[in-house]
Amino acid sequence: MARTRVVKRTAERVDLPQSQVRKITTAHFNAGGNTIEIIEKSGWIRLHDLGATQTKKGVRVRGRGSYRSAFIAQMKSGHRGVMKRTGAGRLPIRELFGPNPAHDVTNNPEVYIKVLAELIESQLAPRVLHELDRLLPR
Repeated sequence: MARTRVVKRTAERVDLPQSQVRKITTAHFNAGGNTIEIIEKSGWIRLHDLGATQTKKGVRVRGRGSYRSAFIAQMKSGHRGVMKRTGAGRLPIRELFGPNPAHDVTNNPEVYIKVLAELIESQLAPRVLHELDRLLPR
């Protein structure tokens, strides 16, 4: 439940589909140590992976907008990337990237702590109190 809520909040904040954020988010449970870890591991997501298409004026990326004077190029490594010239000449060029969901978590921990605190208050605390009430003698 915690993983689902973190994925949803991250997707809203970085403007990505939840399915894409879900792929990079894992939850680890350690019953012996009484801990739960939700881990988001991500680099900067390539614009080409977000559905970039070449237009006359540049590149358009679904849900992210247009990048004027950008172009899609095939790299030697085999992947395709959205590139843009950094100077007046043909070179140098640089690759453009979309969001980094893990970066958002690192830069805005209070947002995600609030998500988890709400979950604890609404789900975990009532359950613990219920179980304590059952265990304690009347």
